Amino acid sequence: MTMISVRRAAPEDKPAIFEFLKLAYAGRWQFKLPERWEWQFERNPYRRGDPLPVWIAVDDAAGKVVGQSCAMLEPLTIGGSERRAAWGVDFFVLPEYRQQGIGRRLQQTNRDAHEIFMSVSMAEAARRIKASLEMTPLEPAAVFTRLARYEPESVTEAVVKRLGVALPKTLAGWLAAGLNVLLDLRDRRLQNLVDKRLTLERVYAFGAEFDRLWEAVSPHFHALVRRDAAFLEWKYRQQPHVRYACLLARRGGEPCGYVIFRVGQPPERRLGIIADLFAAPSDGAAIRSLLAAAILYCKRQRVKDIVAASTIPAYQHGLVSLGFRRVKAVTPMFYCRLESAEIEAALQPGAWLLGKSDQDWDQYPLGG
Repeated sequence: MTMISVRRAAPEDKPAIFEFLKLAYAGRWQFKLPERWEWQFERNPYRRGDPLPVWIAVDDAAGKVVGQSCAMLEPLTIGGSERRAAWGVDFFVLPEYRQQGIGRRLQQTNRDAHEIFMSVSMAEAARRIKASLEMTPLEPAAVFTRLARYEPESVTEAVVKRLGVALPKTLAGWLAAGLNVLLDLRDRRLQNLVDKRLTLERVYAFGAEFDRLWEAVSPHFHALVRRDAAFLEWKYRQQPHVRYACLLARRGGEPCGYVIFRVGQPPERRLGIIADLFAAPSDGAAIRSLLAAAILYCKRQRVKDIVAASTIPAYQHGLVSLGFRRVKAVTPMFYCRLESAEIEAALQPGAWLLGKSDQDWDQYPLGG
């Protein structure tokens, strides 16, 4: 059997890691390196001077990297206590090296290096490994979608599926145009759902008012990533390859919530992605207003559909009330070496605020 060593990566491993990534992510490696890799791991401000949060499997005889498991580090608040989450990301073993236990060794080494290790979206093989490593499933995050625009291709596909006949291209175009008129008539009500007592503003930087918003809203949740201005600036403005939009809601001049979203760009589908919604669960007016405004923005960009995800019932209710439908649920996995009442409470239903941007669930070009 080939001798494989598993260890934490050092800066001098970068060239070998990049060669591995080109094999592991053929066709989209250019979105992994170097910009995203350096932003996510090397220059991550929550690394705090620690070694690289990247673990590699090396075929010592061949002198090459054959697998990896990485951690995306983010600030975490659990029960009011400041922690650090290590999100398991970019886990991959080259096909010819599988069935040798390398994946489990990588995942366990990564897990054991952190007080808190988590994942939201993952391949089924990775989920099985995490379950075998005694990671605890958390309450699922519901995933939602909303139709925003018909395209002739989608109309033809629907007719073929239902009736078994193909439509002429011209007829499909006319049907799509008619259906879009009906959709637009339905969505006229969205503007009226923006509460007149709120002001919504497109913002292009995350300043001190986002710190005030964090202090005001975060106590409504037991466990969540710390969404202060510094984190939002790093996560949404410094992240390579993507451009997010942010709408900030104010009531009486004070911030009361925000929504962050983006529109898919090639090679992604033309879709809207609601990455993050942050408002008090009891503030239904802010939730509905922010979501309605985000939908209208995405429709103006002529997206085909809009996706979102959340663990928060009030957010889920807001999505359904605006025409989203639940399509599936994704179960996060959680591991913690600490023992405390706060950690125990984090395992209970309703504890977590998680959405489409947690971990790297909405990364480009896989956001849809």
